[in-house]
Formats: sequence, C-alpha cells, structure tokens
Amino acid sequence: MRHFNNEEWRSYINDKLSETTCEELEDHLFSCDQCLEVYMKMLDRQAEELPVIDYTSFTDEIIAELPQKMVRNKTLYQRTLFHYAVAAVITLTLMTTGFFQTIMGVITTVEVSSISKPQQSVSNSLMEKSLALFEIIDIKHKEGQ
Repeated sequence: MRHFNNEEWRSYINDKLSETTCEELEDHLFSCDQCLEVYMKMLDRQAEELPVIDYTSFTDEIIAELPQKMVRNKTLYQRTLFHYAVAAVITLTLMTTGFFQTIMGVITTVEVSSISKPQQSVSNSLMEKSLALFEIIDIKHKEGQ
C-alpha cells in the first residue's frame, strides 16, 4: 500500500489535483488510518492559515450594504385604533336603536311557531295529496257516466 505525503494532501485540500488523482486519494482515505491522520493534520494547518475575520465590523459592513427598507406612515384608515372605534360606534348605534331586541323577538317567535306546529312527514303529505287527486278523478269519472 502506497502512502501519500503531506504535499499531496495539501494539493488535495487546495483542489489542485486531477479528478482521477483525487478519487485515488479519497479511496485511500477509507482504507488507511495513517493517511487519514495526516490528512486531518493538514486540514488543521490549513484552517490555521485562514485569515481572521473581525465579526463586529463584518456584521456592520453587511448591514450597511443591505438596501434600506422604506418605512411608510399608515393612514388613518389603516390604523387599528380606527377599526376599533368604528366597531364601537356601530355596536352602540345598534344597541340604542333596539336592533338586538328586535332580533331576539323574531328568534323567539320563530322558535315558538316551530315548536307549536306538529311536524308532518313528507310521505304523509304526499299520500294525502295523492288520495285527494284520486277522489277528484273518481268523482269526474262518475259524472261522466
């Protein structure tokens, strides 16, 4: 088994090898613990060489480059307080004019009328109408004789 040196692993990390060579190194990593350890050390060294980013100024620079959001003032009709005021005025108007009492009276009348009338089934109603029709036909038939 051929082991790879540090320079080959560095080239692999920096993506400077051909595709076939990269596949060969990757296959070797699955089977060789010694080269995996060398590869991990090379990754750590590579990470130490990366530039240090100042996160406080980085965030401020990114925020400064974002487009500024336009803040629009809400009109009177778009404000929540206006909607509450309109609802309160409508409710008070309906209460003072007796609208709710009228509705309760109508509901009570409908309930009383529906309870007092006995429910007749649809089939009985059809049967009675059919019998009345047969009686009319029978009377006209007798008058015709």
